[in-house]
Parts: sequence; C-alpha cells; structure tokens
Amino acid sequence: MQNAVIITGAGSGLGKALAKLLTSRGKSVITVDWEGEVDVKADLSTESGRSQAVQESLTICANPKGVVSNAGLSPIHKDPIDILQVNWFGASEILNEFLPHLSNQRSSSAVAISSIGAAIGGDSALEDYLLEYDVESACEYVSELAKRSPLEAGIITYSTCKSAIARFVRLNAKEWGHAGVRLNAIAPGRMETPMLEGLLANPEISPGIEAMPSGIMKSATPDLVANVVDFFLDSKSMFVHGQVLYVDGGSEAILRPDFI
Repeated sequence: MQNAVIITGAGSGLGKALAKLLTSRGKSVITVDWEGEVDVKADLSTESGRSQAVQESLTICANPKGVVSNAGLSPIHKDPIDILQVNWFGASEILNEFLPHLSNQRSSSAVAISSIGAAIGGDSALEDYLLEYDVESACEYVSELAKRSPLEAGIITYSTCKSAIARFVRLNAKEWGHAGVRLNAIAPGRMETPMLEGLLANPEISPGIEAMPSGIMKSATPDLVANVVDFFLDSKSMFVHGQVLYVDGGSEAILRPDFI
C-alpha cells in the first residue's frame, strides 16, 4: 500500500467518518482501534499496544502520507489513568513515532485531535507533567484526584490531555517543519458520537454540556468535522502549520472572545 493515511480511533465516531470519507475519494487508509472493524487492533493505553499499532501500520505502508491521532477515551471512562495513557501518552507518542516515516514523503502531514475541553481548561500542574513525559508523577497526581472524586478526576484528566495535545502541536511546529511534515490540530466541540451520548446520559455532566454556548450550530455530525481534518491532510492547506482550529460552531470564541 502506498501513500496511506493512518487513523487511530477509527472504529467509531470521527475516526470512522474520516476513514469513510478518504476511502470514498480513493485514498488509502489504515484504521487503528482496540475494537471494531479495523485494519490494526491495538490497545493504545499500553506501551506494547502503541508499539504494535505503529509496527503493524508500517508493515502495511512503510512510508505513510498522513497520520491522524484521533483515539481518545471519554471523561467518564471508569479509570482516569487509562484516559491519561490514551488521550495524551498514546496520542502524542503515535505522532512522534510516525514523524520519521512521514518525513520520507513530500507534502505529508499529521493532525492531532484536541477538544473544546482544551479551551474550558485543565490542570496546569498535570499538564506540565504531561509535556515533560513524567509518567509516574502524572499517574500519581491523577490517582490523588480520583481519591477525592473519580468523576472530577476523569473530567480534569480529559481536558488537560486535550490542552496538552494542542500545546504539543504549537511546541513542535519548528521541529516538524524542519522535517518537512505539517502538524496541526483540530478541537471539536459538541459532536454527535457515542462519546457524546454517554456524556448526555450522565446527570452530573449533561447540564454543563447543554449549557455550552454555540454561535451557529448546537452540534455537528462526525462527517462535518471529518471534512476539516481532510482539509488539513490535503495539499490545499500546505501553508498551514502549527495551528489549532476549533471546529465547534463558535463555542470557543463565545467563551473566550478576547483570546487570539
């Protein structure tokens, strides 16, 4: 297989919609997830699972054209440590591992999936641990949060991981640019996925989601958001690099009108 786009978390939601879109346009796609009908089944919450995902994907396509680090667990996942492992360590390590292979292709690109949660805010101390790749301290910190409130620990961990992913894109723009690979992120708002269904079914979280302001649409289908990821992967956006684009109907702008 040549010029493939590797998509993690492609078993459902945005990843599945993106894979369908790219395939419909004749693009080669390698789908990765721990469940569902995908090309590579791997658990990104573990180092061995992440290594497996990379190696099996490269066996299918040695020099991919694009990578979308999309896999992520919900804020209400039962174990916040798993959220930490998948949404940050897994997401960022997947990008780092594929960089040398992407650099072998002209006009290659990667897209990280952040979230409106990055704008709402996480925990600055935890984010520092993440950006330093201090696994032990990060896990200890989240474990202490979970002792007080497992639900709050999940929410804080999720938002912090998504904020760290957005910062990862900005912090690595120079290195990736020198390697000839564009790196950008999108930060979706309310998106009609199984994750959203689970959040809306939670009586403690649902009111906050319903109160989220929107400027043009209350929510988006995964297909709409996939179109934006597709733009970042395409050569049409070849002068766009190191950017974080909120795909949220205007929520982030309404929440932070003075932030540029």
